[in-house]
Amino acid sequence: MNTICARAACATVSWSVQSGSNPPARVGSRRAFAKLSTKLKKKSLDRGLGCVTRASDGGSPESTTMDYQGALKFLGLSENASSEDMVKAKNQMTTRYGDQDEKLKMVEAAYDVVLMRSLMKRSQGEVSDKTVKYADVLSPGAAVKQKLPPGLRDMMNKLPPRPAVEAPDPETLTQSGIALGVLAALVLAQGCSQPPGVDDAPGVQLSLAMIGSVWLLRKKNLTLTRAIALSVLGLAAGSAVGGVVEGWLRVDLVPLGALSSPSAVVSEFGLVGIFAASAFLF
Repeated sequence: MNTICARAACATVSWSVQSGSNPPARVGSRRAFAKLSTKLKKKSLDRGLGCVTRASDGGSPESTTMDYQGALKFLGLSENASSEDMVKAKNQMTTRYGDQDEKLKMVEAAYDVVLMRSLMKRSQGEVSDKTVKYADVLSPGAAVKQKLPPGLRDMMNKLPPRPAVEAPDPETLTQSGIALGVLAALVLAQGCSQPPGVDDAPGVQLSLAMIGSVWLLRKKNLTLTRAIALSVLGLAAGSAVGGVVEGWLRVDLVPLGALSSPSAVVSEFGLVGIFAASAFLF
């Protein structure tokens, strides 16, 4: 696929098609040509700097269209996003959609639109926010990374992307919430039914929660390894919080009604962590 974006170097014919004007039959002078190109570029920028992905094998002439605001929303970026943010968002979306060709084309188109708009604004002196960085302005972390030995730098580049947060869709939120409620009730019932001094961990409930979390994350087109890693991360984070709460409550010494199982308290928070991972992370 050849991605055709609105760029400063676009031909006059391309700009004319997008702006609705006819190209001149003959360019009388370089000055007239440059003036016309500048005017057409300005019109395209005002309209949102769209990007069209076309087929190169004679197939459908247009498969993906993305305007600037749509590209920002698709990638989850703000207008002040740095080039590092753009690359990070692109990599995360590429990892998320795996081998879905149409989605990957949309990712490439959105990235091209956002990057070209940012570079064009910079070239025209419209960027006043000094915190906005471009590819030639390295952050402190990127500068340190550039000084690392090649082997270590390559190893860091192969690390999986960090977990990212997204707003869950209603279906995922509903499914996760129902599963959390049912499993939390089972954990609480087990903890309350145990006599004082007995503390059996609710392994079955936690195992079911992990399986459900991996299934929901896989529905987001994540790899199996990443889905398992995010589920384990949610369980670990929730259990850590639960351990702190149990250390303060000490239900083994002062039961909360019929609840005297410390593992039940910790497991309840572990379930919440698994729920958060499956619903909000990718």
